[in-house]
Amino acid sequence: MTKNSPVITKIAYSYKREHIDLWKLNLDDIPIDKDEIKQSEIIHFPPGSIGGNHKHPRIEWFIGIGELILYWLDESGQKHEKFLYSGDGLLLVKIPPYLPHAVRNISEFKFGILFEYANAKQYDVQKVKVI
Repeated sequence: MTKNSPVITKIAYSYKREHIDLWKLNLDDIPIDKDEIKQSEIIHFPPGSIGGNHKHPRIEWFIGIGELILYWLDESGQKHEKFLYSGDGLLLVKIPPYLPHAVRNISEFKFGILFEYANAKQYDVQKVKVI
């Protein structure tokens, strides 16, 4: 990854019931310095929807649930992608400042949820066509 790429960290469920996809994540178990968090949001993605297509000066951390894909552009404008959720654990994705990014729910039938932390309120957003 380049210096202006997402930082992806696998995180364990706080609890997972065997043989079914029932799990929980205690927010205290998310490996982020809580002093950095100035905003937190839950974002609902209907089937086929897209969010983002922008860049901004703040840092964001994403945890995705459902069939969500993160797309971003590197310094040369090349597009990259990463599923935000896997069945064997969760991913914490740190979006650095000014990284052009977007999230798409690729499911045709199910909604997705993006849990987002940020180190500031949203400001100075610049639209960028990522997808």
